[in-house]
Amino acid sequence: MSRAVMAIVIGVVSAAMVPLTGQQPTFRSGVDLVTVDATVLGRDGHPIDSLGPDDFRLDVDGRPRPVVSAQFVSQAARGARQSGPLPSHFTSNEHTETGRVVVVAVDEAHIRRLEGRPALGAAAAFIDRLDGSDRVAVIGLARLGTLDFTRDHVALKRRLAALTGQTDPVFQQFNLGLSEALEIAEGSRSRLADAVLRECGRALAEYVNLARAADDAGGGRDGCPEHVEQESRAMAQHAHIQARISLSALEALTVSLKDIPGPKTLVVLSEGMVADPRRVDLAKIAAEAQAARVTIYALQLEVPTFEAAQDRVSPTLVRDLQVRGDGLARVTGAARGAVFRLVGSDPRPFDRIARELSGYYLLAFEPLTSERDGRSHRIEVKLARGGGELRARPGFMLPVAPTSTAARDARLVALLRASSPSTELPIRVSTYAYAEPMSANVRVVVSAEAGLVDRSAPSARLGFVLTDARGVIVATAVHDSPAGRYAFSATVPAGAYALRVGAIDALGRNGSVARPFDARVAESRGVRVSDLMLALPPAQPGDPLEPLVDRVRAATAIAYLEMLAGGGAPLPDLVRIAVVPANGGGSVLTVVANLIRSGGQGETARDWAIARAVLPTAALPPGRYVAQAEVMSASNLVARVARPFSIPD
Repeated sequence: MSRAVMAIVIGVVSAAMVPLTGQQPTFRSGVDLVTVDATVLGRDGHPIDSLGPDDFRLDVDGRPRPVVSAQFVSQAARGARQSGPLPSHFTSNEHTETGRVVVVAVDEAHIRRLEGRPALGAAAAFIDRLDGSDRVAVIGLARLGTLDFTRDHVALKRRLAALTGQTDPVFQQFNLGLSEALEIAEGSRSRLADAVLRECGRALAEYVNLARAADDAGGGRDGCPEHVEQESRAMAQHAHIQARISLSALEALTVSLKDIPGPKTLVVLSEGMVADPRRVDLAKIAAEAQAARVTIYALQLEVPTFEAAQDRVSPTLVRDLQVRGDGLARVTGAARGAVFRLVGSDPRPFDRIARELSGYYLLAFEPLTSERDGRSHRIEVKLARGGGELRARPGFMLPVAPTSTAARDARLVALLRASSPSTELPIRVSTYAYAEPMSANVRVVVSAEAGLVDRSAPSARLGFVLTDARGVIVATAVHDSPAGRYAFSATVPAGAYALRVGAIDALGRNGSVARPFDARVAESRGVRVSDLMLALPPAQPGDPLEPLVDRVRAATAIAYLEMLAGGGAPLPDLVRIAVVPANGGGSVLTVVANLIRSGGQGETARDWAIARAVLPTAALPPGRYVAQAEVMSASNLVARVARPFSIPD
């Protein structure tokens, strides 16, 4: 599609209208930065949120690398942050209750039949502790189906109650522990000797000598040692097969979460598994978790000391628990998570996970050209000073070629098509309406901000889709903004419209928001008066204006509006702009605007004028204000137009 430049009469930056198509990227990275998710926890398990780049030390493949950015991303419940009604002059995703994405997965293959009921009861209590805005799904790993995310806690607990353990104890002729069976299967003669002495009643060396004597005499031989070894191999093989089944399900579940924007949390309930890195590729699940931005936690369920079905106690019970727990730890460690022991219905492990979900860091560093090789690279993150528990993903992988424009646009497409907004990256957007001098159409000016543009936030790629009341797309725009701001205009017929904005910054954070608005210009006394715009002062005279969304941080702001008179009505001759506190009171600033007029000719002639004023805002204390424009003609009030704004701290 050719790039059609939309000129804005007032000189706001134009936008290139291009299609948003492409392919999904295979890794999470900005154009020039690689990001690493990291959690830093205090002694109480709550995230520490006050660290900067200098507080971290990062090594890639054993070599130090500067941390160029450390952004804390809060995932705490947002409901209490906004007091009073939401502003109408702009729309933001900052107070949108999209909630976190949490999946509770029951590893039935590693929970014995009819066991785990107290743990599932604790999981139900965990669901109740989640914020009402969180989207939660419950699923069993034995039979993956479609993930049904919901905020209905009753339905979630009903689904959880239907899941239970599916593994029966393996029939054993001998009383062998899992850990010693694994070692025997790996060829440990000392473990075999211990087991033979205990189960067969004689030392392994004696059996060897007796077997030779029996062979020489032509008599029978006692096969107890061989049976112990065979049973050990069968137990080890069963454990490895069960682990591969569960890990394959975890990997598939992680991949299915990739298309959901933002971070996700996967909580696995299991009695433990044998995840031998020599037999299973944990690097693969680590890469999938990195790409999908999934953190995996595991709750290791309590295993009874006395197994009724076996009528005996494992001789290596403590080591067995450790082996199972180590397997879970390897899986969670590959996905920036942790393992917690769950005894009965103890709620404390779930409470710990709930606290950890409230925030994390995005650490950014610049990759070397040699690291774009499609291979996994090891990352080690440490705190420069003590005082916290740190967990981070252990590696990253970059393709040979940098991310293409098409791939980045594909991510924007997914954001813009999503039914719910994404809130990880804050976005604010406002719209202004102006009458077209030569037609009945309306010129809509869109202004957007992504991220905290006042705090050296990374650059962002923004995408816009404007649709009319019938859902027909009337304008699209894509722009890479170093400062996270962008403005463009589109000329459309008067009517109702919906604007969707999506953005992805250099740290890989996603944000999206939808703003419905009415593109109309009110008429009073034969004069159509536009919205009142506040804009940044241009760097040079004649430079285009850059409309503000809400926050005014410069020492001055430009107030701007347009007036269009028709049918013989006179153009206004005075525009006075006053600034008043939003909570009431008299004006704190009054300025008379400079008028620039342009007369028309012919039967459809209309007089057109703009009013422009410089508002000195440096002396205004932080707070919310309203700029009020009084449009006068021959000492008569034609219209009054207001524009709220804020002075940040």
